[in-house]
Amino acid sequence: GHALLALTVKPALNHLKPYRTAGGRFYVRVGKDKQDATGRELMRIAQAAGELHYDESPVLGAGLDELALPAFAAYHRIQFGISLDEHLAQSGLMLARLLYNLRLLHDLDGEQTLSVAAVLVFGVNPQRWLPQSRVSAAAFAGNDEDSDILDRRELVGRLPVILEDARVFLDRNIRRPAREHGFGREDILLYDRTALGEAVVNAVAHRDYSLSGSQIRLFLFRDRIEVRSPGRLPNSITLENIKMGVHAERNRAICTLLTQLGYMSAIGTGVPRLIVRLSRQLAGREPEFRLVGEELRVHIWARALP
Repeated sequence: GHALLALTVKPALNHLKPYRTAGGRFYVRVGKDKQDATGRELMRIAQAAGELHYDESPVLGAGLDELALPAFAAYHRIQFGISLDEHLAQSGLMLARLLYNLRLLHDLDGEQTLSVAAVLVFGVNPQRWLPQSRVSAAAFAGNDEDSDILDRRELVGRLPVILEDARVFLDRNIRRPAREHGFGREDILLYDRTALGEAVVNAVAHRDYSLSGSQIRLFLFRDRIEVRSPGRLPNSITLENIKMGVHAERNRAICTLLTQLGYMSAIGTGVPRLIVRLSRQLAGREPEFRLVGEELRVHIWARALP
């Protein structure tokens, strides 16, 4: 029986984040209080707003000798339909110039330096420079982290190698119950493999690689699989609209490379079309998306057995 006034405050369209006070200070909210933002916090705010792409920045010390040439040559043939040697010979380009043109190499005061994306996708030893790029995988006997660990692996190497090793780890540890039919046997799928693959690829492609102390964690419990990815949701993405296909790239260079290598789709509909729909069809229950501190967690539930 009372009149209510609803006030909606929209983000300013003519100001780019991070916002600065008239006195030249940048604040972040901590509970009910505010405090001055650190340099790293400012960088992450700019990343979330889509104004800064950490994966395009140089990795200090990672020179051209850190490029795994066979991996880059294989990518080059997929992308351009011609061998790397033929391309360089026909065009007269040097390898460094080609990498510059692809925005995979920087010139820092005359020093050639690979980008974060180049190190992660084509690097000789990515974890030497970016140790947070590994994936910690563990299979638990029960439904929580207090239960016994059945299998544990640290997945390292280039991102395509990590993705393949993650698939092998899940194949090795997912239970395979079956129904007996006389002399026959019918395996019961607990998870949709396409949905699992999409969840892992999304974590690898979209995590915040500037968070140096956190790696992706892939946990297999008895009733679910969790993919825990460092970094809050980028730009305009929320826990509600992510299921509807709202799309924003935190790491546009990494996403481009993984798309060109066939691991991702460029249309950005993998969450609703593959993760949500396929998991719901098989398990009868939608995956859950949660933000816990600076970590996005995706829970994919196992199919309930009769």
